[in-house]
Amino acid sequence: MELRHETVLVAGRPVRYRIRRSARARRPAIQVSKRDGVVVVLPRRAPLVEAPRLIAASEAWLDRMVQRHGVADGPLRRDYATGSEIRILGEARRLVLMALPPDRQRPRIGLGETTLVAELRPVDILTPRPVLEKYLRKLARQDLRERVARLAESIGLWPARVIVGERTTRWGSCSGRGTLSFCFRLVMAPPAVIDAVVAHEICHLRHMNHGRRFQRLVTLACPDHDEQMKWLREHEDELLF
Repeated sequence: MELRHETVLVAGRPVRYRIRRSARARRPAIQVSKRDGVVVVLPRRAPLVEAPRLIAASEAWLDRMVQRHGVADGPLRRDYATGSEIRILGEARRLVLMALPPDRQRPRIGLGETTLVAELRPVDILTPRPVLEKYLRKLARQDLRERVARLAESIGLWPARVIVGERTTRWGSCSGRGTLSFCFRLVMAPPAVIDAVVAHEICHLRHMNHGRRFQRLVTLACPDHDEQMKWLREHEDELLF
């Protein structure tokens, strides 16, 4: 659960960070990435004062990580205009922004082999991110639910529910009640990578851990699972939005 945004001096420079509560966290921790910026993760009942204490104790390391990732002002976000590149199912598309005809208000987006053409209201052309994100979320819901249905049939395990939204720390998760959750930005990854993430979470419906039985099942379900997950770890910065 996201609590608040804060700013602190690290090595004499202001750094923005977020505090997030986690039921799984056993002790406070700091996470730094281009996608999420600086996040201080606190156990559910830990006092908020633990965040600045941890930052002070980790100042030298945190300064290096913030400089390495360039996230002093928060998570990196791409700016979009005609000519920008958007990856969809692993393929780079050139974004083309066009004005809608005066008699139309609803955005129209067409996906081509090499382009993504978005007809928008003039005001949205200046800030197209909300419309583009809505499109990607819709595309991701359709794609991921189809993959879950196909792979669930193949593996022989079916989730109770599938949710597609924004995930701040993981690409996917499986709850004890059988709900699979995925980050919408997965739709930007190559299909084989998406399948690996989906297969991984479906296998958690039987084994809620990463033990040997889980590893055997996920290897049967997706023989190149480890290779695809390695790609995701190495290229996740390419899936920023």
